[in-house]
Amino acid sequence: MRVSGHSWRVCALVSGLLAVVWSPVFALDIVTLGEGGELDWRGEGNSAVAVIDSEYRSPLNPNRLLVGNAPGNLIAFAHPDFPLGIFPLRIEEGENIANNTVARGGNIDAPNIFDFGRDVGVASGSIFDRNDLLLALQELLTSEDGGEKKAFERKNFNALGTLVILNLGGRFGVNRIRFYPRNTVHKSPTTPFHNDFLRAFELFTNDGISLTNDGSLIWDPLLLHTDNENPVVDVTIDPPSYVQFVRLRATSTVNFEIDEFEVYGTGFLSEAQYISDIFDAGQPALWGDMRWVEETVGPEVFSRLQIRTRTANDATPFVFTRLLAAQRDAEEIPFSLEDPTQEMELAEYETLPKADALGRQWNPGLIRDDLINWSPFSTPYPASAANGPGIPIASPSPNRYFQFQVFFQSDDLEAARGLKSLSFEVLTPPFADEVIGEIFPREVRIAENTNFTYAVRPVLETANLRGFDTIEIFTPTRVESIDRLELVDETGQLVAERVFAGLEDTSRVDEFQILAVEDDKFSVRIPFLQEGSALIKIHFQTEVLTYSTDFTAAVRLSDEEGGISQSIVAGDAATLATDDDADLSGTTVLSPSVLREGRLLDRMEIVPAVFTPNGDRVNDVARVYYNLLALDVARPIEIAVYDLSGRLIRIIHDTPERNGRYEDKTWDGLDAQGQLVPPGLYIVRLAIEGDAQQDGQARLVGVAY
Repeated sequence: MRVSGHSWRVCALVSGLLAVVWSPVFALDIVTLGEGGELDWRGEGNSAVAVIDSEYRSPLNPNRLLVGNAPGNLIAFAHPDFPLGIFPLRIEEGENIANNTVARGGNIDAPNIFDFGRDVGVASGSIFDRNDLLLALQELLTSEDGGEKKAFERKNFNALGTLVILNLGGRFGVNRIRFYPRNTVHKSPTTPFHNDFLRAFELFTNDGISLTNDGSLIWDPLLLHTDNENPVVDVTIDPPSYVQFVRLRATSTVNFEIDEFEVYGTGFLSEAQYISDIFDAGQPALWGDMRWVEETVGPEVFSRLQIRTRTANDATPFVFTRLLAAQRDAEEIPFSLEDPTQEMELAEYETLPKADALGRQWNPGLIRDDLINWSPFSTPYPASAANGPGIPIASPSPNRYFQFQVFFQSDDLEAARGLKSLSFEVLTPPFADEVIGEIFPREVRIAENTNFTYAVRPVLETANLRGFDTIEIFTPTRVESIDRLELVDETGQLVAERVFAGLEDTSRVDEFQILAVEDDKFSVRIPFLQEGSALIKIHFQTEVLTYSTDFTAAVRLSDEEGGISQSIVAGDAATLATDDDADLSGTTVLSPSVLREGRLLDRMEIVPAVFTPNGDRVNDVARVYYNLLALDVARPIEIAVYDLSGRLIRIIHDTPERNGRYEDKTWDGLDAQGQLVPPGLYIVRLAIEGDAQQDGQARLVGVAY
């Protein structure tokens, strides 16, 4: 949908910082690809954003760019059951997948043929070099008319031990491999070499993932033949299995040739990649929530897909360089010959080599990835977000350009997962050009309540920015308190502040307010900021529970629908103390004590110390409170109740957990059989199985009736 129009906003006047301003209501657009969308998966159609063709490196030459959305052409854009979706390619029964090996980035080689000038010939008997060898080998993978006039030969030489290794360029389900000389499958009376077939050989395969510790392929023997009498070797693989590499080794000295080497596939591809076109908002924009709908074929457990995103302020993710000819170790220059103030574009790069006004010759350099103007692709979005309400795009905003990629994976030939549709939100203009955040102190003790100051400095230079009045900060545990909010002008003078009596003090005074406090974040309102130079300081108390904690944060407008926010970028926002080193400024807090002390558990408590599980709804349960430390990945946590003799009474919790403050576990006084335990003292023990160590604590609790 598209929201447009204009509105007047009246802002509190705070010492000249804020005034009555007029601002346009932002445009919130939703762009959808696939089913129900305005764009198809190749970017055709009309949408609120412009579309730029995707480019990717050629699998054969990384210095050549190809245009398209499916590297290797491994994506089906019209699956028969889901014509508007995208799926990994399904190989039709009887399809020779070796034909397109080179086009999708695979190769074929004879690695132990070393003397290329004298040792190998083609059908005509000519002598050729390494390139001729590779061309002869590639001829094995083509089925064009007239191709039988050429073949890969080992004649008038000792053929023993000759290797031919085929890399299909991906993992395919394979059910058949066939190879043969000329004048057999394809009749060719002018080349009657049907008796020049392999008399003894070994045939191996590798699935592309079975490797030794040093990365070498582990070959799986498929057929070992010591006395072959059939010119056409036709091997059936039943049941079909994944194959990426095929290795053929001659074990006889007898002359042989191979006209065609065929590999027949079946089922869905094990891996495939889709890369979207580049979406251009026309100006810096906030990229909001992303939603997608998945479809599965076959058992769901065997297929998965991963989605990643990136953003940029430049239209191409590549940098094109030129080199001065005849200069040793020439510098790669990314600027245009015609206009050295501008970066070189692909069109000019493709005109090189070329001379400049001084007569110097410039050759094409390497095509580099643009690591400055483009963010790296994000970590994969969680699979749990599929078919859901949406998830915020993690790539940096505001940025003008947006792109996503999808990796499809399957562990079963009859299972696949595809995308019916994908949509994303784009909001213009952003709330600010940039918002810089910094926290202090940046080194504290583990699990110790600490007074923090979080400084937020917005950059508000572009006209008609949306502005913001809400700041949200993510915390490792629920904050103990939010003590004070301050607004400071560009000279460092305090303009306004609000001191809070406690977390329950949620009244709105002079546009300052505590809006919400949750277990992992809190949000506050501040006076509306849309222009000028201001610094906001947020003073709060909480604790950290791991060696490194990043206090991420965002800004937004409180009265706008959609919930889109703009991330705060870590940096040097202000000098927050005399020992605040600007070079170390950021939003990450370290706790080296966790490394020295080696603790995984802290502040375990049982409340109340004595409880009465008699059903009167008063003190009927005992609650277990605890902090988990230094567990960035969920690890097994067990909470068990024992009697004083050490006999296990009941396990009340046995589920992996990660860092955090936990207050949700209870014991109701029942044993493992559901019977009330006798009155007395019991031991509640919490045990943690960490990656490299174990930890645990025990507390007494009393049961009375």
